[in-house]
Amino acid sequence: MKRRYSLKRNKEFRRVYRVGKSQGSHLLVLINAKSKTDGVHVGFSVSKKIGNSVVRNRIKRRLREAFSPFLPLIKEKTNIIIIAREPVKTAKFTEIERSIERLLQKASLLK
Repeated sequence: MKRRYSLKRNKEFRRVYRVGKSQGSHLLVLINAKSKTDGVHVGFSVSKKIGNSVVRNRIKRRLREAFSPFLPLIKEKTNIIIIAREPVKTAKFTEIERSIERLLQKASLLK
């Protein structure tokens, strides 16, 4: 996933948390909000409760990779945060992909 699609600033994350709507599954939580800018911006959040930095970064890499095929299918002007839950540590990659797809459908974000 290219850097231009990333939520970068703490201010952007806080805005999505504040005004966004959330959808959840046993692996992930998706929070989405309308964006003031064009395009889709995505941020990934993994709590310290899930593991040390090595584990957290591995989970973020897997989430980014699982999310990237859906990027062109998402409606424009959308900010998304994906939050990992504990079971994502042991989940298979295909489960993560399915979970992301279901959450995007639930939130009506797919074109």
